[in-house]
Amino acid sequence: MTQYSGPDELGPAKTAIMQATYTALSKHGYEKLTIQDIAEEFERSRSLLYYHYDGRDDLLVDFLEYVLHEFLEQLPDGEGSAQKQLETLVETLLPTTLDEGVYQVQLAMFELRVNGPHNEAAREQYLQVDREIKERLKKIFARGIESGEFTHIDPDIEAELFLSILTGTRTRRLTVYKPEESIAELREAINTQIERIKTDSN
Repeated sequence: MTQYSGPDELGPAKTAIMQATYTALSKHGYEKLTIQDIAEEFERSRSLLYYHYDGRDDLLVDFLEYVLHEFLEQLPDGEGSAQKQLETLVETLLPTTLDEGVYQVQLAMFELRVNGPHNEAAREQYLQVDREIKERLKKIFARGIESGEFTHIDPDIEAELFLSILTGTRTRRLTVYKPEESIAELREAINTQIERIKTDSN
């Protein structure tokens, strides 16, 4: 697996491979996806694809890292209201509805998580995902306490709780809800947790 600090360090060839993987996943889903499906979406020489990756699962671990960096780029940068930043993070992780292509990619990422106990590389990537999101949550809660938006909670414990809530809710959305089906009631349950930690003056 290639180690890198962000998509910009991949270079044009591997960036094109990641984009081809996204397109192939959105069309075929995880279960039916083959390395050949990805190759068909790759506009460059197919031999270049096989040069970089031995097989589908090897490629998907790199793709998981790529998606993580893309996700982190979508998150707010720490300026403005801590509550707004928290709500934006929730919206980014759990949009109320999904189109079919995005759903298939998210489902593939979920299936990679499930395979974590049997795939050490995928497990390490998801540990990194969890660490990144938890750290972002801790910073949001610390800022919220400092600004008076949140009550005197423990940022570390609250980050662990919200990470578990968000991960569990995302799992429910991918396993029991159809892509176009609204998860407004699940989002409302998360909103009650945000209301719980707000100060009376906020």
